[in-house]
Amino acid sequence: MTNLEKILGPATPELLDPRYAVAVARHKGVVYWLLLEPENLVLDWKKRRDEFVAAGHQYPDLSAVAAQRAGIVLLDQSSADEFLLAPETHKLSVDFLRQALLERFPSAQSWWDVGFLFPIAFIDFDSKRFAGFYQDGPRLERYVPEGWIGEFADFANTYPKEVFPMADKFWIVDGRDLLHELNERGRAVEAGHPKS
Repeated sequence: MTNLEKILGPATPELLDPRYAVAVARHKGVVYWLLLEPENLVLDWKKRRDEFVAAGHQYPDLSAVAAQRAGIVLLDQSSADEFLLAPETHKLSVDFLRQALLERFPSAQSWWDVGFLFPIAFIDFDSKRFAGFYQDGPRLERYVPEGWIGEFADFANTYPKEVFPMADKFWIVDGRDLLHELNERGRAVEAGHPKS
């Protein structure tokens, strides 16, 4: 058993499985780290269905789609508690993610080598705001509830500490920003000057 397997334990297959994504949720002032299927980050499935139908496409029955998310069609502040307690919403700890990053950090050439650990979405139930930051998949920020702000934004680096405190960012270790260091490594590799 490798050190990474010891750290990740039984979550290893889920965490390494590309069908899952890491996300952050803020509810009642508490930040939660989540592991779930990216489809479950579509906050308003009715809005997504209506867009598909308007474009002439078929879309599954909403109750069937919602079944994969504890029956929640519209994920907003009124359904946040139910969502956070649902078995499909796997909670991760900051320490768990930090240890997984530290295990891989020495050999990582860039963010791409550990990107699966980083969040692709930030759901702020307190401020009715959603930010997506991802490489592919559905445009999650388009499907937010009425009255919410949806944006494609680098929330890891731009959200204020009142919303996303430094203590909740697993890549900040002993004052070092390992995400920044990984991005610098990646730029050096692209430029043909890999750091040792």
